[in-house]
Amino acid sequence: MNGRLHTSEGITLAQKALELMSTHDIAPTPQNYSVWIAYASDSIPELCEALQKQIDRGGPIDEEFCDELYDRFFTFRRIQDAVLDTGGAMSRELGAVVKTLEAAERDTAAYGEALAGASGQLDKATDAATFKKMVEGLVQATARMQRRSRDLEKRLQETTHEVDQLRHNLEKVREEAMTDALTGVANRKRFDEAMRKARRAAELQGEDFSLILCDIDHFKRFNDTWGHQTGDQIIRFVAACLCRFSKDYHVVSRYGGEEFGVVLPGTDLDEARTIAEKVRSTVESKRLLRKSTNEDLGHITVSLGVSEYHTGESIESLIERCDTNLYKSKQSGRNRITVDADTPGAEGGVAAA
Repeated sequence: MNGRLHTSEGITLAQKALELMSTHDIAPTPQNYSVWIAYASDSIPELCEALQKQIDRGGPIDEEFCDELYDRFFTFRRIQDAVLDTGGAMSRELGAVVKTLEAAERDTAAYGEALAGASGQLDKATDAATFKKMVEGLVQATARMQRRSRDLEKRLQETTHEVDQLRHNLEKVREEAMTDALTGVANRKRFDEAMRKARRAAELQGEDFSLILCDIDHFKRFNDTWGHQTGDQIIRFVAACLCRFSKDYHVVSRYGGEEFGVVLPGTDLDEARTIAEKVRSTVESKRLLRKSTNEDLGHITVSLGVSEYHTGESIESLIERCDTNLYKSKQSGRNRITVDADTPGAEGGVAAA
């Protein structure tokens, strides 16, 4: 399941799972417990998402639904996990085989030396010629076995390296699948995953959770005037500003086109507002130069919306509220932020929600 379950945190998660089962009147069978402890510990993202959607829309949380989740995410997942773990198991197994072969080679070498000594002794025996021929044949066979062992060990070492490299490449591919190629920040898929995790932490641990949506003002005009390469330069610049003021546990992502989203777990509305304002003012203060010609592109600005998660609301609702705030920033003159329940501010300040 999850390594966290073997710590003191596991007791808390187990209690949470049982409380949730009691709330939804679910029988505490081993099968049902598997489903709900996975939900409480956030160890199977797809299961958590499916269960959360059912809760959000008020659908039935009954034995039939739990059975369906168990069939989908445990029966099949055992096979999936076995496949995913094969690389690591193979690497460990091959390492053990190499060590065994090394020991066998040492033993074989000692055996060859013993046989060689026996050959010398047999020279003095009555039928020495016959026995000598036999022993020499055994010594030659032993030597061949040693060579084969060394060749096999070398090949297995190479295979171990290839398996480790494959695992590294698979992890790299997974990371690339979650990364926006242009900016190096998270992509929409990673954004969705980060939103789901932050919401669960807010619901289960009572953590703060805020969201910033940021859009580059008049971006189409820059693109049409200066070309897509300059547009890409601007997008990368804004992404860098967002990363500069975000914490390590925040997730900066390219939400789409010239729009960015920043998922801020463990962050309340005031802190999110501060981050948004730092980004806005920094972007506004910089003059951009076209890389190819050093031509002055002037200033660019961004508009931002900031919202804080409300207990029990869906991810879609939070995004919609934040997007509405962003739209208000645009409608109010751009180059400003709009925060939940704020009053309108001057240009370059905070606008109303």
